[in-house]
Amino acid sequence: MRDVSLPAAPSPHRRRAAVRALLAVAAAAAALLPGAQPAAPATATAAVPVPVPAVDLPTTPLDTLGAIHTPEATTFRIWSPDSADVAVEVDGGTHALAPVELDGYSDVYEAVVEGDLHDEPYQFTVAGRDVRDPYAQMVRPGTTEGVVVNAAAVQPTGGWAATPPQENPEDAVVYELSVRNFTIDPSSGVREELRGTFGGLTETGTRNGGLTTGIDHLKELGVTHVQLMPSYDFGTPVPNWGYDPVNYNVPEEQYSRFTGAEDRVREFKDMVNAFHRNGIRVLMDVVYNHTYSQDVFGPITGAYYTPTDLSGTGNSIDDGNPMVSRMIRDSLEFWVRTYNVDGFRFDLLGVHHHESAAAWGTYLRETYPDRGLQLHGEPWCGGCTDAQEPSKVRYGTVPTLADAGIGVFNGAFRDAVKGGSRDTTMAYMNGDGDPAAVVRGVRGSPLETKSTAPLPDLWNPSFAHDPAQTLNYVSAHDDLNLWDKIVYSGATGGEDGRAGRIDRFATGIVMTSQGVPFFYEGDEFLHSKVVDGDWETAKNSYRAGDDVNALDWSEKAAHAGTFRYYRDAIALRRATPALRLTSWEAVRDRMATRTDGEVVVSAISADPAAPTAYDTVVVLNPTDADYTVALPAGSWTTVFDAGGAADRPGDRTAGSLSVTVFSRTGDGGEGADGAAFSVRATTVWGEHIAVVGDVPQLGGWDPARAVPLDPGSYPLWQAGIDLPAGTAFAYKYVRTTDGQPGVVWETGANRTATVPGGGGRVLLNDVWRG
Repeated sequence: MRDVSLPAAPSPHRRRAAVRALLAVAAAAAALLPGAQPAAPATATAAVPVPVPAVDLPTTPLDTLGAIHTPEATTFRIWSPDSADVAVEVDGGTHALAPVELDGYSDVYEAVVEGDLHDEPYQFTVAGRDVRDPYAQMVRPGTTEGVVVNAAAVQPTGGWAATPPQENPEDAVVYELSVRNFTIDPSSGVREELRGTFGGLTETGTRNGGLTTGIDHLKELGVTHVQLMPSYDFGTPVPNWGYDPVNYNVPEEQYSRFTGAEDRVREFKDMVNAFHRNGIRVLMDVVYNHTYSQDVFGPITGAYYTPTDLSGTGNSIDDGNPMVSRMIRDSLEFWVRTYNVDGFRFDLLGVHHHESAAAWGTYLRETYPDRGLQLHGEPWCGGCTDAQEPSKVRYGTVPTLADAGIGVFNGAFRDAVKGGSRDTTMAYMNGDGDPAAVVRGVRGSPLETKSTAPLPDLWNPSFAHDPAQTLNYVSAHDDLNLWDKIVYSGATGGEDGRAGRIDRFATGIVMTSQGVPFFYEGDEFLHSKVVDGDWETAKNSYRAGDDVNALDWSEKAAHAGTFRYYRDAIALRRATPALRLTSWEAVRDRMATRTDGEVVVSAISADPAAPTAYDTVVVLNPTDADYTVALPAGSWTTVFDAGGAADRPGDRTAGSLSVTVFSRTGDGGEGADGAAFSVRATTVWGEHIAVVGDVPQLGGWDPARAVPLDPGSYPLWQAGIDLPAGTAFAYKYVRTTDGQPGVVWETGANRTATVPGGGGRVLLNDVWRG
């Protein structure tokens, strides 16, 4: 790591670019005060559109295995390497399957049954035994029978919506949730019949004590992706997390309100569609490393499973077999192509061969190049001893996955920040541990030498070919969540004491590090899984009751300060390109990181053309004393501290046990004073957001002269204007739609703000009202 001094501030136009990058950060939202109502609507200037129009997904089934339905006939196929005695029972008849040659497959048997078999149950048999269809698109719950359906032909209600745009994987902020845990508690405000279901996840307008819950909460929080814990068909009754798969291509019926095949398919598609309409992408947690038991696929052939268990379940899947690997690839494609999901989290990716994983990722990227699929997984197995470990996914083989776009959970960085996941050691977040390990993590754990070759040390923590390959986190569904870990380790004082400060410090580290940040449902309001002092259940709550795992939404009000910190940290990250560098070279050339005792200081440039013209400085201070940082000459503002968003020009103090972020905001010269607008507004194709107000620079309440906002950090719409120091003004946001006259005004009273009397920009962080 380079230890460098910080240079003088660069030219004013670069400083103003840095301001624009930090528009979403503010000390507080502007006050909503009564004022004159705006003039009659007129057509406002339109901004560049962000969402791309939805592309009609294919309605024809994939030509793979399973039951491939058309109205004229259904083709039944299954892999059977051990027996030629293969048949299918359907519609009152039994049909023998014969060998067939298919490109990319081997030992496949096929029968074509004439007529429209839509919604008919079917049963494969191999050597006289009933076996399930590993490719089934729908099943009869509790049986080995599939149901004939062309899931691709089922359209979501109202048709496919546009997928929220994403330029780079590093732009993601991933929120992990369980379909059941998220809404099952009455405090969610979700209608009773929808609680704990796919539909409940996306019910809008829900509240608890006047505060948003459910999907509205996620929008307010600002996350870009939800990662759904297992939502395919699994074996154990809920409450249970579902890490025991039975049918990989079937939505879990316990999360459904319906029994009909098409209704269940549409329900899942509607959920994905609703997330997309609300600006959130959808990732699926997939468990291809094992099944519920060997009875799932074993009656077909034992070749599905490894000779020695690698998953800790007794039935790990062997993707070293080409047909098993192909099944996994086909399943991944099925969810992308049919259900429009945006990526996957691979449970125990370390059970799989890195060559297999690379092949899956490469195929998906090449087949769906415009989808921006997000792929990541766990680079370890289930506590196994694996004779083939060098061929499996580990830190040391992650470079081989770079071209496939696959990253991994960074357990080394996690442990450097918080200590072990079930012990009482807190490491750096409590002022202990190794600052050098934290330096490596905040820089995105880059390879010492860039290469896609595997490393000699399979557990080398410097593994990332680019920042997207590291998932940074300190809390997930496994083990103690962050808050419980802190309290279990002896920290006291609650949210307002040392315990709360440690929580915010650890979260701030994750949100300001290079890579992809990830956190777990309820972390943002200090949800605890400890009930009646039962720490052991909290350490491994995969089958605990709703009293342990379900979110209690009243905690959002009880811990409002923590929620604000998470929200502000996400807004900071999304508005600051310097925190989202996109290559190994960018980290090397544009990020200088040094330690001063335990304090870690990073200076980062967002400008590739000026790699040492740093516009953002991040200070991690784990000590109990304030730290004064030496910043370059020029005007700097504290934009983030232990309390969240801040606005303190000229202050160079990094508080104790906190993450502090400084932004270069200009030198007070011409054009440096004014207002920086940032409003969170979800739009559909053809809609644009602008700002209008009572000063000439904002159109004098004339929407035809409104200032268009830039959607480059969608769903944040942003722009800056120059105003004299001390100017007080009123403003509101308006929405326009291509091809339609007039504008739609946001609801509520006029917003008001004042440019600082000493110069600089007033930073406005708003949410569209209406």
